[in-house]
Amino acid sequence: MDERTKERLALNEDAFRRINDEIEAVAERHGTDSHKYEFLCECSDTSCMEVVQATLAEYAHTREEPTRFLVAKGHVLQEIEHVVEAVGDHVIIEKHGRAGIVATELDEQADR
Repeated sequence: MDERTKERLALNEDAFRRINDEIEAVAERHGTDSHKYEFLCECSDTSCMEVVQATLAEYAHTREEPTRFLVAKGHVLQEIEHVVEAVGDHVIIEKHGRAGIVATELDEQADR
């Protein structure tokens, strides 16, 4: 897999992350209880329609690192990421190489 492809895949995942950030913001208005919310799978497949269930605390835990994403089990793309934690119906993955760099840069831009 070439570097340009890795970058494109990271951009796809960032798009799902931005939507999930909005879901988190709306859900936080209801409090930070242990209720599970439905988040979009943040995998690199733009046609993926799977949802994963996570509490706001679990989502916040994932977002502590800009290279980590919430994806449905079986949606890991080994060329650009590896599993760091398995939770219920999903895994937390961490980007490496070019995809990790792009994820970090996009996260920094979003914080501005």
